[in-house]
Amino acid sequence: MSIYKPKKGKSIKELPKDLLPRERMKKEGAQNLSQEELWAIILGSGTKNFSVLQIASELTRLGFEKLQNLSLEELSKIPGVGKVKALTIKAVLELCRRHLSEENQKEVKHPRHVVEIVKPLIRTKKEHLFVVGLNISQKVVNVDLIALGSVNTVYAPTREVLQPVVKNGALFFILVHNHPDGNSHPSKEDILFTRKIEQAAQLLDLELLDHVIIGEDGYFSFKENGLL
Repeated sequence: MSIYKPKKGKSIKELPKDLLPRERMKKEGAQNLSQEELWAIILGSGTKNFSVLQIASELTRLGFEKLQNLSLEELSKIPGVGKVKALTIKAVLELCRRHLSEENQKEVKHPRHVVEIVKPLIRTKKEHLFVVGLNISQKVVNVDLIALGSVNTVYAPTREVLQPVVKNGALFFILVHNHPDGNSHPSKEDILFTRKIEQAAQLLDLELLDHVIIGEDGYFSFKENGLL
């Protein structure tokens, strides 16, 4: 008996055209789609008994870590997946694994290294807040998008900022966010937020190495400018 039981949900055919995952990707970009919608696009179609959204929902629920540990045979036994879709899923998971492996080899010795890693991940004219975790050798352990704000502000609770740092076993971390208006100089709120995160991190024996702000005029490093 299978332990995987996709939740019942709407089929693709029942959704209005403007809410279809592929239509949303065309209009809003991949970065604005949920994991479930991205999986639906990758899978392409469902089966007689399970809609593609049901299958996508189950893959999202299981999560990447658990899916990575499943064999092809185990993946194929997820209701609605089968052997062909299992191959597709396994290929996607392998690409993700290789990408993360490449990222983990990168050393961060200078603010520009952080900019090179994070800038390609900023796809919209909104403020993005990232945390980059580093190990004792200052190699990247994790790069996480913590919050997506408006055109001129972004905020995240301290717990949400530090959680991926702790989870990935990083000893050091760097905050990175962008200013869509082009000016990379920190606001008063940016400075206060940075101090708040630094103080909270110290209680967990973590060290905030820098806060880098990316703008059209370049970048601003709290470390280089004596604010950390």
